[in-house]
Amino acid sequence: MHYSWRLKLLIYIVLVLTVLTIMIPLVYVGVTSLKSSSDIFRGSSWIPRPLSLQSWMEALTSLNIHRNMLNSFLSGSGAMLLSLIILVPGAYVFARKNFPGKEFLFYMVTGTLLFPVILLVVPITEIMVQIKLFNTYAGLWLAFQTLIIPFGMWTMRGYFAGLPMDLEEAAMVYGCTEFQAFYKVILPISLPAIIAVSFISFLIGWNDFEFSNMLVTTESIKPATVALYTYTISGEQISWGPLMAMTILIGLPPMILYMLAQRVIQKGFGER
Repeated sequence: MHYSWRLKLLIYIVLVLTVLTIMIPLVYVGVTSLKSSSDIFRGSSWIPRPLSLQSWMEALTSLNIHRNMLNSFLSGSGAMLLSLIILVPGAYVFARKNFPGKEFLFYMVTGTLLFPVILLVVPITEIMVQIKLFNTYAGLWLAFQTLIIPFGMWTMRGYFAGLPMDLEEAAMVYGCTEFQAFYKVILPISLPAIIAVSFISFLIGWNDFEFSNMLVTTESIKPATVALYTYTISGEQISWGPLMAMTILIGLPPMILYMLAQRVIQKGFGER
């Protein structure tokens, strides 16, 4: 019992330190975004004195971060939809069908997870230039698949493989074709996994910097992550208040989406 008490105390200490490690930078970002420029550089207190919304107004008006966030939304949504078109039937075939070379092909796809993303940026940029998809949403959607497909295929295949193998046969007994058994029986059961992979796909498109920075040079489709980076390197002095406000704004949509779909996402990656 004495050892158990110490172990529990150690676990609580580690958890508290972990939460503080995560929360302190987030609180600092939020507090800094509510300070005036003079108060930030004075650095005398964590509490904003006086409370100022100047940084938020600048981020939303003169910096047009809302336009860049819309671009990120379109990039993430397009990448998500394209990945589902590829992943759902592809993972189903890998999980439920038998054909020559199935395991080899599957591990060829998922094995790309081992390669650093930075190795793919320049070759894919050259390909997009050659096929006239540079500075387009379509180019971003295709490039993001190199990040989404390997992880999504591994996740979706595992979920499909965990379903009872006689589901399609039972549906076909009641008059369904093989395709009807797929979309009337398998897809509804697999909805948690599809939502979970959709969230990850959107998050990759929303948060990506490497491909977005290389494939986009025009302001009209520049994503928020690239706009944030551009802001930090433009000029001799960084305005920390607007930078912190932009950081919070960019992080809010994925956080809200996760909070709304938290239970379904956890079910998709966990129990069936």
